[in-house]
Amino acid sequence: MTSNPVHGVDALMRGARLLTRRELRPFVIVPLAINLVLFVIISAVMLSQLSGLTDYLTSLLSHTPVNTENMSWWESIMAKGAAWAANVFERLAWIIALAVLLLFLFVYGYLFGIITNIIAAPFNGFLAEKVEEILTGKGPPPEPLGRMILRTLGRELRKLRYFIGWGLVIMLIALFTSWTVFVPAVLGALWGAWCMAIQYVDYPLDNHQRPFDELKRVLMRRKLTTLSFGGAVMLAKMVPVLNIFVMPAAVAGGTALWIERLRQEGDPGAN
Repeated sequence: MTSNPVHGVDALMRGARLLTRRELRPFVIVPLAINLVLFVIISAVMLSQLSGLTDYLTSLLSHTPVNTENMSWWESIMAKGAAWAANVFERLAWIIALAVLLLFLFVYGYLFGIITNIIAAPFNGFLAEKVEEILTGKGPPPEPLGRMILRTLGRELRKLRYFIGWGLVIMLIALFTSWTVFVPAVLGALWGAWCMAIQYVDYPLDNHQRPFDELKRVLMRRKLTTLSFGGAVMLAKMVPVLNIFVMPAAVAGGTALWIERLRQEGDPGAN
């Protein structure tokens, strides 16, 4: 089976359709409640940062100097780099402003996703298990509840170390190329899509207690499918209100993607 970006987008939509199944509703209510509370908190924090961001986006489009004195360190770095690029590429200022705005939304969606995934990890494991039962007629091997909760939380911390470690590398590259604006934007988009795919395809493999390195090998088999699924999840998480409902749809969709597109003979649960 070839790697097709359409399959990745379709997996997220399939996950959303699966959530309408009555037998899945008990596994969706708690994650949705967690998302709703965190959405209010994180949105309030991010909105408080918009004033400084709006000022320097306006300065880019009007080609006037921007005052960075009252900005946070990361806003100041982006402002100076983007302002310099805007002076060099004056006619592309509106594209630069759009790229910076998308970067802000990316940070918002990524922060929202990290926090909700850690808190809701055990519930997402239950949801992935039930989706697998619906699609295949059988689920992963049974496991004591307490052990399952500790294992899923440990897995989330393992993924978080991976995300932060390579994320720092991406950040350094982005800082050294910040004058282009476009290089950090492309790197951030690809890294974000890869992280989202890892996050949500991992649940069924984790339920089968498969190593984290095996997950990466599974995803590398079909890179375009993987990145399109992760990209669709990432874009949905960037949209306020919609991001409340994305997580359970992504868990269901990632499970369906693994079962129907990524899994091969010999993989966990394939026989």
